[in-house]
Amino acid sequence: MRTARRNAPVLASILGCWLAVTLACWIVTRAAFAASVRRLLAVHFVARLADPAHEALWIWLRNSKMTAGVAACIALVALVRWISPAGRAGAERIPLWFADSILGVWSLLWAALAGVALGAYGSAQLGAFLPDGPVEVTAWALLLALYINARRGHDEWRQTVWGLVSVEVLLALAAILEAWGSGL
Repeated sequence: MRTARRNAPVLASILGCWLAVTLACWIVTRAAFAASVRRLLAVHFVARLADPAHEALWIWLRNSKMTAGVAACIALVALVRWISPAGRAGAERIPLWFADSILGVWSLLWAALAGVALGAYGSAQLGAFLPDGPVEVTAWALLLALYINARRGHDEWRQTVWGLVSVEVLLALAAILEAWGSGL
């Protein structure tokens, strides 16, 4: 219960930041660049997938690669804490700053891309984000919250492992919803 309460403000901050970036990109794209973005992206919306089981597995595996990358960053945090338990700000902090930068840029780029796609394609893109989008966004926010809590030294390894398992379950559910829910 303490972990859930500790994660709530972090999750709210992540989701709020993503929402702000997505809305800003949506508005700017819709107002000034929608036609150019449609020509550049050339997205084709598919009503039904030919092989939804294969597609769901592919989606889940692709997303699991990103989960593995964040898990590696969490392991890096643990390694740095093991090497330097006092937490001094020295050269051992450089890999952590690098991981922070990569994860921050990665998450903001995906939020920006979602906003640009919404601005260019409107309700068609919104329909493509449903029903899997909210589940996937929740999984990514939980994943970043796990990293932030590890970075702050708040979670034990068991909580982190269960959190990563929860992320994978959410991503599997999102992949199933995306593969079988397209065109709903």
